[in-house]
Amino acid sequence: LNGGLFEYTELDERYRDSVPDEAFERALDGLFDRFNFTVTESTPFDVEVAVDPEMLGKMFEELVTGRHESGAYYTPRGVVSFMCREGLKSYLRRRVPSLDEGALARFVDERDASVVPPIDAPAVGTALDEVSVVDPACGSGAYLLGMMQELVELREALYNARQDPRSLYDLKLHVIQRSLYGADADPFAVNIAMLRLWLSLSVDYEGEKPEALPNLDFKIVRGDSLTAQDPSAAQGEMSTALIAASGLGELKGEYMRESDGARKAALKARIESAESDLRQSLGGAAAPEGAVDWRVAFSEVFAKKGGFDVAIANPPYVRQELIKPDEYKNELARMYADAATRRSDLYCHFYARGLQLLADGGAHIFVCSNSWLDVGYGAKLQEHLLNGARVRTIWESAVEKQFSTADINTIISAIEKTSPRDGDETRFVSLRDEFDEAIADAGLRREVVKTRRELLEAGLGSANSRGVRKFVGDKWGGKYLRAPSVYHHILNEYSDGLVRLGDVAEVRFGIKTGANKFFYLTRETLASWGIEPEFQRRVMTTPRESRRIAVDADSLPHRLFMCHEDKDKLAGTRALAYIEWGESQGYHRRRSVASRRRWWDLGKRDGVRLGMNLLVGNTVRAYRAIKDTHFTHNFQIFPVVTGGHDKGVCAGLNSALGQLMVNVGARVNMGAGVLEIQTYETEGLNLVNP
Repeated sequence: LNGGLFEYTELDERYRDSVPDEAFERALDGLFDRFNFTVTESTPFDVEVAVDPEMLGKMFEELVTGRHESGAYYTPRGVVSFMCREGLKSYLRRRVPSLDEGALARFVDERDASVVPPIDAPAVGTALDEVSVVDPACGSGAYLLGMMQELVELREALYNARQDPRSLYDLKLHVIQRSLYGADADPFAVNIAMLRLWLSLSVDYEGEKPEALPNLDFKIVRGDSLTAQDPSAAQGEMSTALIAASGLGELKGEYMRESDGARKAALKARIESAESDLRQSLGGAAAPEGAVDWRVAFSEVFAKKGGFDVAIANPPYVRQELIKPDEYKNELARMYADAATRRSDLYCHFYARGLQLLADGGAHIFVCSNSWLDVGYGAKLQEHLLNGARVRTIWESAVEKQFSTADINTIISAIEKTSPRDGDETRFVSLRDEFDEAIADAGLRREVVKTRRELLEAGLGSANSRGVRKFVGDKWGGKYLRAPSVYHHILNEYSDGLVRLGDVAEVRFGIKTGANKFFYLTRETLASWGIEPEFQRRVMTTPRESRRIAVDADSLPHRLFMCHEDKDKLAGTRALAYIEWGESQGYHRRRSVASRRRWWDLGKRDGVRLGMNLLVGNTVRAYRAIKDTHFTHNFQIFPVVTGGHDKGVCAGLNSALGQLMVNVGARVNMGAGVLEIQTYETEGLNLVNP
């Protein structure tokens, strides 16, 4: 059978004498013989089939070591099929521009080749024959199998004939050889991906003696997809000539078909030597150990067309705090500075790498967490995509998660690597029913369309002292996918009566003391210490301290310790005695205060009249203090309101319209239904013009 499936490995050597044949007999007879097996993976639909190779993907998800740390989650077959078709539609749209958009959709989605004009059919066939698809986080190979099935069925439809088993085997082998590429850091995943491709071939072979399986070592490679240098930076006539001269494409093709063990080993050595020579000739930073050097590992693709036609993936969902070690995290932040920060989750880096792997005009189809649409670190990725590509469509399901075993909400994005234009439109599609039903029925979807210019404008923050507005991101998920229809109706029909909050009020974060127990003075503390009135300020520490919007500042239960003097000027005061007591308790050694010149000095701050809760449960509350008051870090504060319209701002935020705007504009990733609204998000709120 070849293919490396039964090659003798280090694992075999390690356990050769400790696992008796009887153990395998019991497994085969006592377990596997109880089931009917099939190796068919030909349909995305839930039909009655025996256990099939999709089981392997689910096994991978459950068995892979540290699944939650590595972010490995198996994508359902229906989602895989949909994404593959969207990628192929984008590719064919570029390769055969004369093909009508409606005809293209019917051909790819419904396998209706009658809509393809005869004059376009040869071009479509050639395009399907030449497409190159990469999954940079291939896992158990779901997208490689899915794309192979799509390409096989489209060719069958185009040529109006069901392939006989022999030609179907050859067609699958041709697709694997010409079109499919993958990489993953997990050797278990790579092995399962190869196994599924081998199984898909084996099922269509008829005869007593099966043909040798293809060697996939150089088609699906093991390694870190992110840390080698940008493969698109190696483009150019000289690089293309070097890659072509290496002869790697021919050597790899010969190796894939070789079944003789000795000749295969010799070919592998020649390939590795040629890759080493090419790596040195191309120059640039050496790829770290264990990294996939894309320009070398898949040099035949970059030499021929400058990159892949389709990049499709379910990138690992790893939260930023789980990216280890810190050196790796820092290196990613440096390499992908245009698209990510140190606080970005791992999939953000895969988004950028996916674009780097594509040829001009290539299709980028990902499914991943929806967090980047709304959270702060997503601003970098939003700006990167708007300035370096065309974001065509983002789909989100309002009723189901795509990864049933992962506690995350997901989106699917379709992006094209092309020079963006201001008029480019992005469709935000909210699916209002189960995935398959909503994709098939336009009545179960809601679409919001925005131009690139509109998305860029909406993401600009307040002007700085030089009048420059930087891109700070926008709530793509909250505004365009999850907001109710009335939100868009208000913006469209009544925008003249609305104003951006940051344009009529200065917004700041409340006071963060670094040692609340020291700085928040209770009535008992004040009574026992007798701290002088000049070192006390009114303070509201939490929304629970006032049941009314109009805050009676004098009745608040705490005072804020506010002192800006050196100790020598405080001699004889109760304030100094309190500071020295604080030092005896170790407050001055806290990292949160130790960097201050005077650890007890919060800086000179004026009291304000307006504050709004930072964390929102059922409702947002904007409070107006009757006297100047300080608000803590549980609030956003408004030190300056243009024209003195603080009552109007307070009323607007507390209105039903204000609640709607906060619910759309705040972050939804806090859990337990709690929203969080940061300073720049508060600035971006639409408010009735006060």
